[in-house]
Amino acid sequence: MKSPAKSINLSELPSVDALLQSVADIELPHNLKKNEARTLLDDIRELASKGKAAPQGQVESNYRKKLLKIANSLRNVINGTGVVIHTNLGRSPLSAQMLNAMEELKDGYVNLELDLDDGRRGNRHDHLRPWIQSISAAEDGILVNNNAAAVLLTLNTLADRKEVIISRGQLVEIGGSFRIPEILRKAGSKLVEVGTTNRTHLKDYEEAITPRTRLLLWVHTSNYKISGFTKEVSLQDLVALGKKHDIPVMADLGSGALVPIDAFGLQREPLVLEVIGAGVDIVTFSVDKLLGGPQGGIIAGRQVLIKKIEKNNLLRALRPDKTQILLTLQALKAFSSGEDGLNDIPVYRDLLTPVETLQKRAEALVDIIENSSLNLSVLNTEAQVGSGASPSEKMASVGIGIKHSKMKAGRISSCLRAHNPAIMGRIAEDLFIIDLKAVRESEDTAIVQALNSIRG
Repeated sequence: MKSPAKSINLSELPSVDALLQSVADIELPHNLKKNEARTLLDDIRELASKGKAAPQGQVESNYRKKLLKIANSLRNVINGTGVVIHTNLGRSPLSAQMLNAMEELKDGYVNLELDLDDGRRGNRHDHLRPWIQSISAAEDGILVNNNAAAVLLTLNTLADRKEVIISRGQLVEIGGSFRIPEILRKAGSKLVEVGTTNRTHLKDYEEAITPRTRLLLWVHTSNYKISGFTKEVSLQDLVALGKKHDIPVMADLGSGALVPIDAFGLQREPLVLEVIGAGVDIVTFSVDKLLGGPQGGIIAGRQVLIKKIEKNNLLRALRPDKTQILLTLQALKAFSSGEDGLNDIPVYRDLLTPVETLQKRAEALVDIIENSSLNLSVLNTEAQVGSGASPSEKMASVGIGIKHSKMKAGRISSCLRAHNPAIMGRIAEDLFIIDLKAVRESEDTAIVQALNSIRG
């Protein structure tokens, strides 16, 4: 049994200079290392003031670990979680075509806001406008930083200090504290809730309309489902009500499906094309989810409303930069290329990979891993799309179950996260699982190396 670690007295704390000398081999700016050293020592002194003391010998090692984490902060990760669009792992991975397009930005300039025909100032939104019109059938469309920005900007433009009617069953919260009621307040709009959590009728909307009503808001509840005794108003009926009272209808689709994902065995999501076709005036959706692009949010709809949104001064704070525009352009081009284009988008390539292919890969991996401390098995697993798309639907997948003769699953997970590249999986009943649904075949070698390196 190990004896408890001896605590360090404040008088024994190393100086800032001593800490700096101990990490001379780590290549980081001197001021950065000094700031981190001071912060660490200040934290220890604060703990001491509360009657707690740092274990002896851990000050220098903790300082080194902190600097190494800073030096290697954003790292490549192998996604063995079984969640294809993983928010914590950057959502949709970028395609090779997108990264190749980035060469246009390498050590040079682009005509972001320049009309090359007449040499005058151009509009950055014009680069994507025809592509958004094409894939959505909307009259017009623009790109902003993300879908939260799209919702905020649209509400602030169309309903600042005015009423927005929404069903109580659609007052959703998305990960990262994105709540529809709070976004409405930040946009300056007055929230008018109608119906109940599980049942909302068309008359609930109609009875809530006043001279101050400026928008009827419909939110796709993409990250949860309500079943049982339920009732919701269709978009078609809401559009008809909006036309009757000359009030625009806005739909926040969240994930923004452009192709039927039920073709992959998943629950059908409302298509952007269908929602625009139903007569909805404004639609907002993400670029980095089912569109397979970079972070971004698209606002598409009637041209007269888009022009109003473009005149909002808030757009300057939410507008996309040249990299977002260029990468989104590649994503939209891929969707315009039909089925062949989908194969170029990593998310859809993952969704299309047959279970039989994953089974063969898993079996091959287990056969070539040489670590006597590990007990490996090939498992039938269930994967999911992630990021709110088809939340109740699972996809058949295959994974590798891993047990260690001396380590628990949590320790295996820690070891694999520390590997380069890091490997993320999931734990089920003290079994660590690497699900292959979102793992590239080119990453298999790294998995073998990482598992062979695990020791007791």
